[in-house]
Amino acid sequence: MSTQPAASDQSDNRTTASVERKVALVAALVVLLLVAALVGAVLFLAADPARTANIRDIVIILFALVLMLVNVAVGVLLVVLVFRLQELLRFLRAELMPLLSDVSQTARTVRGTAAFVSEQVAQPTIRLASFLAGVREAARAANVKVRDHLKRR
Repeated sequence: MSTQPAASDQSDNRTTASVERKVALVAALVVLLLVAALVGAVLFLAADPARTANIRDIVIILFALVLMLVNVAVGVLLVVLVFRLQELLRFLRAELMPLLSDVSQTARTVRGTAAFVSEQVAQPTIRLASFLAGVREAARAANVKVRDHLKRR
């Protein structure tokens, strides 16, 4: 076996390294742009305190509105969840409980059928097979004795 990687493996490694470098470069560029935007926003807000107060008030109002919308959405989803749980419970009571009682009835039927087959079919068949095996062995033993007797003559 050769310990050197194949040419296709080396090519794959170079391609992977190239992709990793590009991803790292893009990530660094995005981080740099975010830091620059943050610094620009801080400088813009620090230059005019009155405008900063207005923007702060607007952001607080927007956050409050978004929070109220989220609360309403969560409330609606909880109501839907409660109704779906009620439907599930209704289904379980109406469909699953009768099915489970049918399963227990089926289990009793299978148990009875297995007992019947065991007593009426399997036991007589086993007795007959064992009797025939005994007859076969008796015939084989008798055949051996007859051969031995004929060979002695």
